[in-house]
Amino acid sequence: MNYYHQAFSPIASLPVELLAYIFVLGTHEPVPPDVHDDECQPFNAESVKTPLVYASVSRLWRNVALNTPALYTSLCITPNLVRDVGVLDVSPISTYLQLSCNYLVDILIDARDHDWDFEDESCYKPLFSTENMSAALGVLLPHIGRWRSLSILTDVYSPMHAALRPLEACLAANGAPHLESLRLMRCDSYAAHASFSPVSNPHHVFLSSIRGHGGASLLLPNLRYLSLRGVPAAWEPLASVLPDCLQSLELAYHPVPTQPTISELQGLLASTPRLSRLVVNGSGPVLFDPISASPASSSHDLWLPELRDLTLGYVSAPTGLAFLQLLSAAAPNVRALHIEDASDPASLTPVDASPLLAALTPSNLESKPFPHLAALELKRTHLAGSPLQHPPEVPHLELVGMDSNALAAVRCTDTLCVKGGKILSSPAQLLCAVLIGKGQDAEQHRPLRVLEMHGSTFATPGAVPVEDFVAGGTRVRVFRDDADEEDGMDEDGDEDEDTLMGSDREEEEAFKPGGVFNDPVFDARYAGYGGMIMAVS
Repeated sequence: MNYYHQAFSPIASLPVELLAYIFVLGTHEPVPPDVHDDECQPFNAESVKTPLVYASVSRLWRNVALNTPALYTSLCITPNLVRDVGVLDVSPISTYLQLSCNYLVDILIDARDHDWDFEDESCYKPLFSTENMSAALGVLLPHIGRWRSLSILTDVYSPMHAALRPLEACLAANGAPHLESLRLMRCDSYAAHASFSPVSNPHHVFLSSIRGHGGASLLLPNLRYLSLRGVPAAWEPLASVLPDCLQSLELAYHPVPTQPTISELQGLLASTPRLSRLVVNGSGPVLFDPISASPASSSHDLWLPELRDLTLGYVSAPTGLAFLQLLSAAAPNVRALHIEDASDPASLTPVDASPLLAALTPSNLESKPFPHLAALELKRTHLAGSPLQHPPEVPHLELVGMDSNALAAVRCTDTLCVKGGKILSSPAQLLCAVLIGKGQDAEQHRPLRVLEMHGSTFATPGAVPVEDFVAGGTRVRVFRDDADEEDGMDEDGDEDEDTLMGSDREEEEAFKPGGVFNDPVFDARYAGYGGMIMAVS
């Protein structure tokens, strides 16, 4: 008698519960809580379809996959779901909502067109249309009670507008009791400097219908992270909606007519006493009278003891100064301060940031602003004034796209990181500039111990150094980027395609100064991104 012995794989003997747990681990890649990258998504969009792969392996795996709701909690909606006739296919969204049962879901609507070349918005038809956005929200809004995070990213404002109106109406009616993260981003920072602004149409302003809502404080009771980038809001209703548990707030790239006033900004911050991260980048505050306006004149009692990370993108010196004066007294425990020039890149008159650095210099020991400040970043800031007699001093200093006079404007005691080619051309020049910047009392400051120079901004500190020497007690390490050694050769040893772009005479002329692809204003603005030098203690 012949006996047939079926061979089983060891994984087939795993308990169903353990197999389901392995599937969940393989599907959801957690995002570190301290990551605030602009492109950081709430989940890995590439792993959204992973459960479908599991379900196609065997009958057992299909059974386990279809009966594990935790696998279907990430919903990703992109232009890839738009069919040839321009209609959004909502069946995958509906299927995942059904399979996820009552689990909380994370939603990403990425309506950006990566081929869009920033042409005139009035002549551009978005690949992800307003009808597509309305169709997506029509499927998602009935499940707002189990939203955990919502991210909407668009290029132009019309699809965002199509999302805001039904979202606002549903919030007013039902609230979002489990929503922890809300990111509404129009990913075009240049639009903040355009003459058009959504303020011309009151329906464009997010949360405008919430004004006077009796239960506004209960609409978003668990919100922890809020980002409004290029999406204006009705600031007073927003302040009434924000819960006191909010930890991170970002307001960025708003046209001047839609920016909050100093009073409205104080109202927002007063309603969020547990903030640990605050970003106000190109979003005010608006000062109707820059001379007489003072944060102290407001009746709001502002106190932010848990604020640790603060970013200011100023559009003018008075607004930046008012912001720093407001926060220096209200947030004494700030550890990291980032100051960036967010003014119009096309402006031929740079904004002098010297008054902002002067605001960081204490008039006396008792009134030292941000007494626990450990790290300062200056990004493309213009310093026209003479160096301060007593410049601010920080352990860690990072300079991005700055001139060499920045080394004399701030004292650094431990770590120096310089990105951009405008400051220096060699480590020796930087080392000399640092010593000169410390002045005659250099012996009172601990010298930098390690100075690193990289071949490009994106070179990694782990690269192999090509030069290593000691100068004046400071160890200097010079790195060369791998791309510099290639000399225009790709991995296969062939000439890189990018080096061939100027082989045609017309293309060479186009890329020369004054050519159609060479904007002097733009180039002058971003000329400081050629290399990186880093000094670490």
